[in-house]
Amino acid sequence: MKKYILPFLAIAFLMIAPISFGQEPFPIGEIPAATEVGSIWDILINALNWFFNIVIILAAIMIVYAGFRYVTAAGNPDATKAAMNTLVYALIGVAIALLAKGLIYIVSQFIIGTGISF
Repeated sequence: MKKYILPFLAIAFLMIAPISFGQEPFPIGEIPAATEVGSIWDILINALNWFFNIVIILAAIMIVYAGFRYVTAAGNPDATKAAMNTLVYALIGVAIALLAKGLIYIVSQFIIGTGISF
């Protein structure tokens, strides 16, 4: 039973992601009108924002999971080390996601002349 908790939580958070990120659901019975497709930059920015939000949510889940593993280690050095490794990897993931957004902003400064706002 315990091995199914983390995947269940991950799926639950991914299912509520569109609601929590401000997208309103369509009214029942109505089909959304076709919208114009933006430029390739708009598509890439939207994809990056979705990826960044998913990474941050997963990192938060992993940080909580690492804390749970640390608290339940009961002084076992191997379990404590595994919990600390999980925490370090989650924080490294957050750092890489932040660096990716920052790097795209810096590169767009050099190429376009103005930074792309997220």
